[in-house]
Amino acid sequence: MIHAVYDINNCKRVVQASPAQIMAAMRETCRLLGNTARSELIETFQPHGVTCVLVLAESHIVVTTWPEFGLAHVDVFTCRSDSDPDGAVRPILELLGGTVALAGRVNRLALPTPAAV
Repeated sequence: MIHAVYDINNCKRVVQASPAQIMAAMRETCRLLGNTARSELIETFQPHGVTCVLVLAESHIVVTTWPEFGLAHVDVFTCRSDSDPDGAVRPILELLGGTVALAGRVNRLALPTPAAV
């Protein structure tokens, strides 16, 4: 399992990026991870900002923006250990026009092997 988190600052295009465009970039990230999208949720805030959630068969991708600060947080969690979230998150970075200020991995327990039936 891989749980990668990214703090993105200097997001020059976050104000212009619509929630639908953010979700499209998240779908591309999902594709690059080799994952399967299952459900989407977009929650917009007033006066600005958005949280977009893409539920995957393998877990989730979440993007939250703070346009007034040029900031976004990205959370990529997948049960597939053969994927590369650092490369797959590029569509989101390109859309927002920011740079990764902090990146990290959250250690997660591996799923146990199912008992034979």
